[in-house]
Amino acid sequence: MTHQLAPSRADSLPAVPAARLSLPAAGGLPFLATALVGRIPSSMIQLGLLMFVASSGLGVGLGGATVAAVGIGTAVGAPLVGRSVDRWGPLPVVAVATAVQVVGLLAVLVVTTRGAGTWALVACAAVVGAANPQIGSIARSRWSHLARRSASPDLVRRALGYEVAADEVGFIVGPVAAGLLVAVLGPVPALWVLVGFAVAGQGAFAVHLWADRAQWPRRTAPGAGAGHPVARLHLGPLVAPMLACLAVGAAFGATQTGLTAVNAARGTEELTGLVYACAGVGSAIASLAISRVVRRGSIAVRVVAGGAAVLAGALGLATLPGAWGAATYALVLGVGAGTLLVSSYARAEQVAPPGLVASTMALMATALVLGVSAGAAGSGALAGSLSHAFWPAAAAGVLGICAGVALRTGRRPA
Repeated sequence: MTHQLAPSRADSLPAVPAARLSLPAAGGLPFLATALVGRIPSSMIQLGLLMFVASSGLGVGLGGATVAAVGIGTAVGAPLVGRSVDRWGPLPVVAVATAVQVVGLLAVLVVTTRGAGTWALVACAAVVGAANPQIGSIARSRWSHLARRSASPDLVRRALGYEVAADEVGFIVGPVAAGLLVAVLGPVPALWVLVGFAVAGQGAFAVHLWADRAQWPRRTAPGAGAGHPVARLHLGPLVAPMLACLAVGAAFGATQTGLTAVNAARGTEELTGLVYACAGVGSAIASLAISRVVRRGSIAVRVVAGGAAVLAGALGLATLPGAWGAATYALVLGVGAGTLLVSSYARAEQVAPPGLVASTMALMATALVLGVSAGAAGSGALAGSLSHAFWPAAAAGVLGICAGVALRTGRRPA
């Protein structure tokens, strides 16, 4: 039995060269809209749980442990989710993951209100993270499928740039929304609303998957039959792109923690979110600009340039400038991070086996999550000296440069 592919949306428009198709024409507005809305709940969960636990009287320390458990769960669960998508298709995986995530959030509510203990809370938070449906990775695998079916690398280049910008929208909107929910409604009502957002947002994406199921690849048994060996995911070509994603995560985690420490010492806590948002804005701008403007050139060169921009922004933040200076340096750091992300995802898509694109993108997301945790932890350990808190972000820039050099010297994809 062989894998069968349903006709793609791009295949239904032969009169228009795929390289010139707009993203809405290639993927469809419902796909763009539901994939954007569906990833926002996951971006709300970490800060939402941190504020929920702290506001419930259990302390910021336990709240931090809860957030760490979500991150570890996400890092462990992402490859499993991606592999499941490649094997069974996105619809059942998104539906099951959303259901498990909702149960995990409700379990967090129960163990918190009943005082079930620290380990129970941490375990439930880990389940919430592991059940992240990885909608961003699924969306990227969909664009890869459309581009490969239509032989259009231009389409996937523009789509990956858009996806990074969509991620940044989630990372900007999600934490702000979570903070407002807890501040305005209180911890318990806010968690119920967060559960509702997860059901509505991720459920909308699942409904789209059901309505548009004929446009997605149909999955059969994991073995492809005679003459069609099972695709294997080789990690060698992915090491450099994953290092670039690790660098981006570390830069973001260290910057967020460093800005929190600096503004807490200055008594300007309200500026932390605004300055940090500049990094997200810079990343979104860079990802869209690169995907639309840069058509030729070495991915390795762009990765090196992105790492250099991250390094420059981090060193600028380490000088402890005022609010406007910090916003400027955060913007520069964000531009470098966006450049790293678009370029590394593009290389990962190039080397991913056709049947394992979702698995590949999930591995990239895992590296990003691990980077955030490492950057935040390193910055927190060095925050006793405020300028040192940004050293992990600077180290992330150096790591990005090294990833670019590795891409330059490594073997190009076939």
